[in-house]
Amino acid sequence: MKYTLIQNISKTPENISCTYFSPKEKLLDNIDVLIASFKGIYPEGSLGKNHATYISKKVISGLIDFDPEVIILDFRELTYNWGNSILSVFQEIKAFKDGENLPEEPAFPILVLVSERSKNGIISLLTPATSNTIPNYIFEDINKVIKEAEKRGKYWLDN
Repeated sequence: MKYTLIQNISKTPENISCTYFSPKEKLLDNIDVLIASFKGIYPEGSLGKNHATYISKKVISGLIDFDPEVIILDFRELTYNWGNSILSVFQEIKAFKDGENLPEEPAFPILVLVSERSKNGIISLLTPATSNTIPNYIFEDINKVIKEAEKRGKYWLDN
């Protein structure tokens, strides 16, 4: 049998884009921080599955291309209300960066930056039902999240 190949083309969902940033300023111990900034509209519920896949692909590509010590998922320009598919982004990062870790090794640091467009949806998704406290990896201020990224990146690198 002779096989014919057809080209596979990855589809980018509409209404979403990604840009990578890093702080211009030199950080403690030259910690490399990657900010994956997403802009657009994340569809609600299961309609967001393709958008979550896009975000995962962009984040993993960024981790490969830039090899940072910490990543900030910048959702300030992303309208996000609800949908569990976005949890796969965190799972993909953990599988990629922590898959071969020993139990005593720290997890790769992931921080999240939100605004009014994404804050309520992200916080409700990532906050345990038994907690009234916002997780300590969610921020609304770019300067505070970079300072925390510097600290967590150094810890991850040193341990």
